[in-house]
Amino acid sequence: MQRPVELREYSWPYYEGLLGGANFYNHGPNRDGTVERINRKDASTSFMPRTWAFKDEWYNLAPYPSYVNVLLEVDQATSQATPAGHGESHPVSWCQYYDGGRAWLTTLGHDIAAWTDAPLAGDDLFKQHVMEGLESAMGIKPFCAA
Repeated sequence: MQRPVELREYSWPYYEGLLGGANFYNHGPNRDGTVERINRKDASTSFMPRTWAFKDEWYNLAPYPSYVNVLLEVDQATSQATPAGHGESHPVSWCQYYDGGRAWLTTLGHDIAAWTDAPLAGDDLFKQHVMEGLESAMGIKPFCAA
């Protein structure tokens, strides 16, 4: 896959900083994969099992996010995700304090079934992950616990 046309956000330092320095590089079609919980202390991951099945586009990022608290990764062997600059690990959710605020990010959720009542393995965990992440970013729950 070739890198997509550059977007204005890619040359905006504030946006890149908000994302932990990471940028979207590319993705393949929706594929099954295994999500791995990296941080079990954060509100958005504390309820999750160590691994769970999910289907997504598995975004490839370049460069790897830095100075962030990685919450979830996808097992590259199960997802056929391309490492595009992240080496052995493939983050799909992270958080950080940035410029006096809170940034919580997930690259998951591209299959419409993740947001609807259509059956999708792991969608209950994904939806709770998003809700807990939003509540922590809002200050309702502890944010970005390491």
